[in-house]
Amino acid sequence: MNTKRILALFLAVVTCLSLAVSASAASISDFKDVDTKAWYAEAVSAAVDNGLLYGKSRTQLDPNGLLTRAEMAAITNRSFGCYKAADISAYKDVAKSKWYYKDVALAVQMGTYNGVSASSMQPDRAITRQEAIAVVARALQLNLDDYTKTDLSKFADAKDVSTWALPYMKAMVAAGYVHGRTQGLVPQANITRAEFAQLYFNIIQSYITKSGSYTKDYKGNLLVRTKDVELKDMTIDGDLIIGNGVADGKVTLSNVKISGRLVVWGGGTAAIYCNDGTTAAEVIACRVDGPVKVIFDRESTLLVYDKIKTRITERAGKFPETEIVFYAMDDLLNAQRDLNKMVDENLIQAEVPAHLYAIVGEQTISATLKNGSKTDTYTIEIRRDSDGSLIADPITLAAGASVSSITLKEAPEYGNAACTATITATRINGCKTVKEGKLTLADGAFPVIDAGKNLRIAYTAKVAAAEKVEKVNAATLIFTIAPAIGNS
Repeated sequence: MNTKRILALFLAVVTCLSLAVSASAASISDFKDVDTKAWYAEAVSAAVDNGLLYGKSRTQLDPNGLLTRAEMAAITNRSFGCYKAADISAYKDVAKSKWYYKDVALAVQMGTYNGVSASSMQPDRAITRQEAIAVVARALQLNLDDYTKTDLSKFADAKDVSTWALPYMKAMVAAGYVHGRTQGLVPQANITRAEFAQLYFNIIQSYITKSGSYTKDYKGNLLVRTKDVELKDMTIDGDLIIGNGVADGKVTLSNVKISGRLVVWGGGTAAIYCNDGTTAAEVIACRVDGPVKVIFDRESTLLVYDKIKTRITERAGKFPETEIVFYAMDDLLNAQRDLNKMVDENLIQAEVPAHLYAIVGEQTISATLKNGSKTDTYTIEIRRDSDGSLIADPITLAAGASVSSITLKEAPEYGNAACTATITATRINGCKTVKEGKLTLADGAFPVIDAGKNLRIAYTAKVAAAEKVEKVNAATLIFTIAPAIGNS
């Protein structure tokens, strides 16, 4: 997450700037009061492009104007795709005739906004930094209890933070979103529209706003705010936020590696699916207008069940159908125990040379691969790490069988080519097994897999390409038991 570019500000969340004018400009060049070379230009441009920042007129964006409470409410709503409004009739200073009436109602429903009193919202007042920080922390669903011990003493004006705002300030500082200005946190001061746009840009740079399949990696937090989206074979270096705009729709994550949290504001019982080895550090179900299910399949459960944190917020928990569902661990653990028994009885064995060599221009690797099992058939696939293509046809070895060479699909060029070999062991009764771990082979070693407490076991050997054996470059070939647990 890129937080270092944050101009000594600190709040952050939503998006650009909300105004009374409903039509957004095509680009910041349409606004005559925007300096396209200014420090805020990239952030403001992204906000305009994503439909988050509106102008106060067709030619005026007012980047240096102070952000109002109503404008920030609108920004948050647009960013997350809010659509359901709360009853705000108790707030006597929010007139139905005002452009921001619905936006305030949406923000109250989401829970990012509270009134300054039971009857007052003060929508036209410039928002303070600590108020903005509180809104952002609520939108990001930071767990305030995790940050109670955060030390703010390095900020000379930490004492100026209001008591009610202190937990939010601690959370935002600890999470790396608030850095303060040179004069400190300045919690009671106001912020400009450009300042807030820049801050938010550093927290959420990427949005998915159209249904479809996406495969590219994302740096920093990613926000999805529409339904029927599939994320596949990607890494997200930050949080993945499923926005309110998904509503009752479905989002599927297939082999998605999330370094941060999965924050679920939207999605119904249809649901949010985590498949094919999808992982995250934490899952938070926080939808406030209906039930939501987050469902992990078997492979994803295997990878996260003993590591992942989960949380269902109080409002989300009021819907009985809201749940975070993992694959039945009893089945998985029973399969693991069966596999351990097989390993302990030396029923899974493989003999692999420590060094494999391929000659440039030739299509044969001289090597002995032996199935040491008395009961299992092995199927071996070797694929290039770069593109996943097979370097040879799959090799099937019956119990006790071996091969003395591997025929490549094409002759190798000089140089290294990292590959991964997947070995699937199938019992006579059709049961497939999986284990995870790591074992490095020495020259001439014929190891027996030691399952231990791991779920996968990997063999590490050496493969090299040589030019008529005059030059040798080492690369790594990984042999892995395939991740497929079946029922005996």
